Amino acid sequence: MTIEGLGPQHVRAVAALHTASLGGLLTQLGSATLRAYYRACATSPLATAFVAVEGNAVTGFVLGSTSPASLRRDVLRRNTLEVALGVASGVLRRPTALWWLLRSVGGAGFRGYDVAAPELIYLAVSPTQRGRGIGRQLVDAFGDAVRAAGETRFELSVDENNRDAAAFYERLGFTRVGTYEEFGQRHIRYATTLSSIPDAKS
Repeated sequence: MTIEGLGPQHVRAVAALHTASLGGLLTQLGSATLRAYYRACATSPLATAFVAVEGNAVTGFVLGSTSPASLRRDVLRRNTLEVALGVASGVLRRPTALWWLLRSVGGAGFRGYDVAAPELIYLAVSPTQRGRGIGRQLVDAFGDAVRAAGETRFELSVDENNRDAAAFYERLGFTRVGTYEEFGQRHIRYATTLSSIPDAKS
């Protein structure tokens, strides 16, 4: 298995893995929106993203940014038409997603934590590949890249009812810094200083 930067060749597999593993607004909007989002992220210098690859299969991925708000704007700028078409398709299929989308655009969904903080936005590992340390390696790769960019900490969110994810991050030394509600779901906010992430060999 290797850890490599997210590229256009990984987009379909990453979008499929996101759909299978993660909730949230992008999942509600559907696969076309996800592919548009990750296609833009694969070329954005504001995205910090890696995939775990074994053979020809993507077994996991991580995506974040040292400037998450700027990344959201850059995604829309880079892939405006495809994102818009994907969102329109998703809203037609699931009209309730429009409410959360409007709240997100208006900023109502981003309260209760520092929106300017470097953030690990998404992490997913194929269900059949969990327990092999892939998630840990992806978090390490993300942390190394954030540190190389001159940052000393980053944050992330976990659905409050996702106890396995919360336990995973707590084992890595992340600490809870608050809770908030977004898209109808309560989340736990975690943070870490990069020096506190235990050595991958330990």
